[in-house]
Amino acid sequence: MRKRLLLLNVVFAALAAVAMPGLAAYPEKPIRLIVPSAPGGAPDILMRALATQMSQQMGVPIVIDNKPGGSYVIGTMDLVRAPADGYTLAYGNIVSLATNRSLLANVPYDVDRDLTLVGNVLRAVNLMVVNNNVPVNNVPELIAYAKKNPGKIAYASDGNGTTAHLGVELFKSMTGTFMRTCLIGLRPLPSPMSSAATRNS
Repeated sequence: MRKRLLLLNVVFAALAAVAMPGLAAYPEKPIRLIVPSAPGGAPDILMRALATQMSQQMGVPIVIDNKPGGSYVIGTMDLVRAPADGYTLAYGNIVSLATNRSLLANVPYDVDRDLTLVGNVLRAVNLMVVNNNVPVNNVPELIAYAKKNPGKIAYASDGNGTTAHLGVELFKSMTGTFMRTCLIGLRPLPSPMSSAATRNS
């Protein structure tokens, strides 16, 4: 089976590998870039910035196609079903490429068989921040407050299996605390850094 091109946390220039001897110069028409998350989220913003640069370098439009939902499965499957001609690319991350294998009973695609990883051009770092209304100034104080107020604190997560989700779950298990999940990215919501998204409720 010919593999589809997947952008591992975004792509860069490796698209020249798609060109085959005897075929027309690549690219000769617009390229669709699938982003398996909602418009306005971090992946969408990053991909749009990348698409602008890629379009300038490659000389063709790069069209963003948001396909949110299903822990990135919907968008990834759209890539798998697309013609393997180099004109459909997709954003991939730890969820679609790794954790879905453990968290979902049936993942309808095989990363090794169905996808070709083109490049890795970004690394994300998770930060722990709290609203100024939460009466804590450091991690030990946050742990103590969470233990005294189980379920009162909500943490922002961009979906099951993401580093934000798994990181906080690890933190909870290590500290014996309980925090509620506030999903972001499935619909227009404030930035996860804002007081409206992560708050003491």
